[in-house]
Amino acid sequence: MGLEILLGGAALLLIWGVWGVTAKIAAQHLGMQALLWSQVAAVSVFPLYFVLFKDMLPVAWKSNGIVWALVSGALGVSGTAVLYWLLRHAPASVVVPISALYPVVTVVLASVFLHETVSPTRIAGVVCAIAAVWLLTA
Repeated sequence: MGLEILLGGAALLLIWGVWGVTAKIAAQHLGMQALLWSQVAAVSVFPLYFVLFKDMLPVAWKSNGIVWALVSGALGVSGTAVLYWLLRHAPASVVVPISALYPVVTVVLASVFLHETVSPTRIAGVVCAIAAVWLLTA
């Protein structure tokens, strides 16, 4: 695995780890509408991505991909709404680890619909992830 991937992964863990705490604090102080509008407002930094990731330009606009991107975005926003609702009603130390199990669903669906190989190592990873969440939330 390349150094870029390791550093990117570490940054992602740090960002999402801090995000879990900030999301809980926001959920304690705001209603659902304000939480979701705050998420939308955060997208205002989107133009910055064109500066940071200009090597990804020009954007390929393929209709099938756009449909899947819209579905993905709708699922992401819906998940965020459910997550904030849960954060208003349960401890972040329980909600965030449970939400971190989403890769288990991805592994199963990728296997079924995308015909990706699920190796014994990945199965062990799924079992460990479930055990980790159980230990974190017990």
